[in-house]
Amino acid sequence: MTTMTGRLLRLLLAMALLAAACGDDGNDESEASASTAEETTTTVAEAPEETTTTEAADTAFPRSIEHSLGTVELESQPEVIVPLFGEILGEQLIALGVEPAGALPYMSPLPATSETYGLEALYDVTPIGSGFEPSLELIASLQPDLIISDDQFFGGVYDQLSAIAPTFVLDVFADDWKANFRAVAEVVGREERAEEVIADYDARVAELAPATAEFFGDGTVAVVQGVLANEQATAGGGGARIYGIDTNPGRFLTDLGLTVWEPADPGGSEIAPSTFEVSAETIATIDADTILYLIEPDRFADPEAVLADPLWQATPAAGEDRLLFLDFGTQARLGGPLHKFVALDAMSALIGGEETGGVTPAPVPDVVDDGGGPVTVLDVGAEAGATQIGQFASFSPGLAEAVNGEGPVTVFLVSDEGLGLAQTGNPEFAAALQADFGLLDEVLQYHGVAERLTAEEIIAAGEISTLLGEPITVEVVDDAVVLNGGQATVTMADLEADNGIAHVIDNILIPPSRVAEFGG
Repeated sequence: MTTMTGRLLRLLLAMALLAAACGDDGNDESEASASTAEETTTTVAEAPEETTTTEAADTAFPRSIEHSLGTVELESQPEVIVPLFGEILGEQLIALGVEPAGALPYMSPLPATSETYGLEALYDVTPIGSGFEPSLELIASLQPDLIISDDQFFGGVYDQLSAIAPTFVLDVFADDWKANFRAVAEVVGREERAEEVIADYDARVAELAPATAEFFGDGTVAVVQGVLANEQATAGGGGARIYGIDTNPGRFLTDLGLTVWEPADPGGSEIAPSTFEVSAETIATIDADTILYLIEPDRFADPEAVLADPLWQATPAAGEDRLLFLDFGTQARLGGPLHKFVALDAMSALIGGEETGGVTPAPVPDVVDDGGGPVTVLDVGAEAGATQIGQFASFSPGLAEAVNGEGPVTVFLVSDEGLGLAQTGNPEFAAALQADFGLLDEVLQYHGVAERLTAEEIIAAGEISTLLGEPITVEVVDDAVVLNGGQATVTMADLEADNGIAHVIDNILIPPSRVAEFGG
């Protein structure tokens, strides 16, 4: 449900290149890559410490650290650390000179600039699952001293993770990368190393700022990405995402002394703090002196599409040849500390008129051997265009057990397009899902039924009971199967799986107990 909440939206964009599986552990290669990471983790002149945490504790252990879901107690400095995400969390550990023991697969492309800062080491980290689905068994098999996780995306399995090892959680994609980086450094006992990386970044910024200011001048700079080539965009394709002052891209430009542009009247376009998504028609009204377009292949429209689009060409900036393109990188946008150095390299290349050389694609991972396991309702739903909602089953242990278990189960999966429409159609509900994890759990369970029901059987019943215990009403209107009096319509029915049946619907269902609060 990333399109339903700002944080979840940022998360899906961060993980969009993850494959459904990951590579083998490649221990020998991992050690070699980690050695490379030690040499190039940042641009600090000396190489970082060896990638063991016991030699460089900044302060004595034990220590007790509060986080958003509780307190983590550490008797000694952790040595075997599992960050659930290779993206951001794994990158933070590499920057701190720590090799992750395992992570969900890192599938971001290597930087477009020549320096990789050791990021390739993350391709060889031992996998602890596939895509968005960590395996508790694989995590436990690594015998970690510490697990680091996101406080909302995997909040539903926090208790299970804590039973394996001390678990520290945070908002992985918060828009203050330095604060997040320092928090991770504290829990792994690498505060001094974090300050070295941040100081090196600040020094690079100070060195580049004068040339940047001269290149951009005194005017405003709009930081944008186009969604006209992204079918999963909240706006449904056609439009732009604008990053304001209080985002990672906005702070990056502010660090360099530039004035970041924001819409004077954002209306209802603010999908996350200081992040705006506007319609295609609004693009021409972006009146910043310069438009800086952040290139992210396969996620947003490429420069060729933007330059060929008359709406972009109608902007004042384009008329003054000030529509510029920067290979900023997804992880820089979302808070990766090493990618911040990549972004500085890209900015240096832009103002120097240099080519960055394009993006090196991420390697295609080997499929994790699942022993020829059964095809689940999530599998058949994903093949039918409902790829996103199934990725959030971990938010609800009840739904996760039903859709991943032996069944029988029936699940109503919202299409990717339907999730986008839900964001714009009921923004209050979207905001509530972000703020209330319990509500999100309820909504997810409301989409599952603990029996195998075909469309014919659903229609005949007229009303069915869900995992939440609240009913869904069913009727046929103009040959369409309509749920809850029009909340959603079945667009694809009877998708057979080994553990049940999936039906794809075009909007999110709101439980009857929540209709008075959120409509529907």
